[in-house]
Amino acid sequence: MLGKNITIIGGSGGMGQFFGRYFKRHGFNVTLLARRENKLKTAAENLGVNYELDLKKSVENADIVIVSIPIKSTSELIQKIAPLMKNNSLLFDITSLKQEIYMILREIQKKYPINCLSIHPMFGPGIKTTKNYVILVLKIGGTEQYEEIIDDLISLFRSDGFIITETTPDIHDSKIALTLGVPHMFNILFLNLLRRANDSLSELTRYTGTTFLLQKIFAESIIQREMEMFGEIQIENDKFHKVIDLFEDLIKEYKFIIKNKDLIGFKKIFTEGLEYSKEDNHFNDSYKYFYEFMKILKEKKE
Repeated sequence: MLGKNITIIGGSGGMGQFFGRYFKRHGFNVTLLARRENKLKTAAENLGVNYELDLKKSVENADIVIVSIPIKSTSELIQKIAPLMKNNSLLFDITSLKQEIYMILREIQKKYPINCLSIHPMFGPGIKTTKNYVILVLKIGGTEQYEEIIDDLISLFRSDGFIITETTPDIHDSKIALTLGVPHMFNILFLNLLRRANDSLSELTRYTGTTFLLQKIFAESIIQREMEMFGEIQIENDKFHKVIDLFEDLIKEYKFIIKNKDLIGFKKIFTEGLEYSKEDNHFNDSYKYFYEFMKILKEKKE
């Protein structure tokens, strides 16, 4: 059974505050810990929860410890706090890459009488509702009460409409290369391509159609988020490096088609994309969704 004392390391960040708010709403006693005292204190006051500056004090009596810090710092931190945690407590991270973290949590679970889990919330801290948002879950292992504790946590998430997808570290990182790495890359490159074409977005908007406007809005929303996280998801994921190679080959093929005015080649690559997308369950309603988004944008502008 889940205990009620929860510590969130990195609690002043966006996702740290999200989970602080979430667990407080469900009756947990939440304590935040972060490096910057002023930001930490402000976050704790805004959420109406406790905060702590001492790492040992923050975790030694916690029933649950969530690690919500940059990927490159997570491994070292969880190795540091594991021996400080009480018996049968639960430790989990929310990192966007899992290969290294999974192996370290496996070793920790064997050395200490605690329970380990790794999750990946597939959403940002700005969501207004939890219904139908995905949380990826990697089970690690722990004490005799492991299954009961993890089932309680997953049941809590599901009670709020979250979709739980259980996975493995290898599959996780392969899918994330495509579902996060690729759209992040496209939007970063989209804005930089326009910049290198030496035209301003405000001027281009005067000439825009619906497709450009939606792509621009999406790219602008992406580029305002954490640069370090986006970099780590792409740079530290070997699976994404393979995707980059595929993309390079695709660009060369596309360039050859366009430069040689090869309409047959264009039709082939266009049709291949079309046939692939028909397998998706959003396909038939995609055009409707497109204009629903446009309606929202136009209403905001008015």
